[in-house]
Amino acid sequence: MSAGKLLFGALSISVAMLAQRADLPAGPNRDLVSRACQACHDLSMVVAATGLTREGWNATIEEMISYGMRVDREDREKILEYLSSYLGSR
Repeated sequence: MSAGKLLFGALSISVAMLAQRADLPAGPNRDLVSRACQACHDLSMVVAATGLTREGWNATIEEMISYGMRVDREDREKILEYLSSYLGSR
């Protein structure tokens, strides 16, 4: 196998692993969270914040709203519930 093919294969696997890590965990309102967050940035930023408390996620949502995120009260609560349940502190 040539060095080029080996490098390409290793790079492809690395990219695939990074893409998998950026996936949100399955759960109610996952699609809502995905759409709301990806409107401005990659999901890897959301996943990187895993471990925040409910208060931390609430503050993050407030910060995103200050940057222009548009979400109604009902969807905001669904997003907070998802993030704190599936990406919150254990």
